[in-house]
Amino acid sequence: MSFIVCFCITVAMYALNIKIYRRWRGVLTSPLVLTPAVLIAGLYAAGVSFDSYVHATRPLVWMIGPLTVALAVPIYQQRHYIRQWWPALVVGTLVSSCVTMVTGILLARWFDLPSVVAHSLVGRSVSMPFAFVVTNEVAGARDLTTMFVVASGTVGIIVGDLLLVLMRMRTPHAHGATLGAVAQVAGVIRAHERGTPNGVMASLTMVFSGAFAVLVAPLLSRLI
Repeated sequence: MSFIVCFCITVAMYALNIKIYRRWRGVLTSPLVLTPAVLIAGLYAAGVSFDSYVHATRPLVWMIGPLTVALAVPIYQQRHYIRQWWPALVVGTLVSSCVTMVTGILLARWFDLPSVVAHSLVGRSVSMPFAFVVTNEVAGARDLTTMFVVASGTVGIIVGDLLLVLMRMRTPHAHGATLGAVAQVAGVIRAHERGTPNGVMASLTMVFSGAFAVLVAPLLSRLI
């Protein structure tokens, strides 16, 4: 019964949040912010432990695996963008991935964080499917990684938009690549709202950055 209740409430809350976000777009109404906040408040009020909730919603976590494979579909569909913009995609992937992972490692060493927290920070700036793979490879904690990814995506939307204004980037491809690199799924959603070129570049940058992080993170994590 707890499985059915938790599963249905989670899916229903997310679906409702999508409708709310389509009507009132904003950071606070984003499904990455509002849905977790409401669920956490509800679990606390009902006295449901986090472990019980995670166990009940395990099928949703399992779906991350097929989702990772499904990310290959938009890459194939937009392969002409890759041929046309491959220099920007390569540079954007290398720079964004290395900067985010290295800064995570430096912050962990600076604040002398526990090893599990430090390793969980390594994959904070890639989409959830890739972040979980990175976390498993560097012996982090999925729960912490989830929190870091959501926080990074939310802050990335705000900072990304601010950087686009300050740096006077006007082309849709630059907008999309920036949002995809710094805000993962949240940035892709924001980019798609502004047009197809923005959304495609954001999606490609997000996928390539995630794949690159999976390959490089185990090597960089040895510096912690």
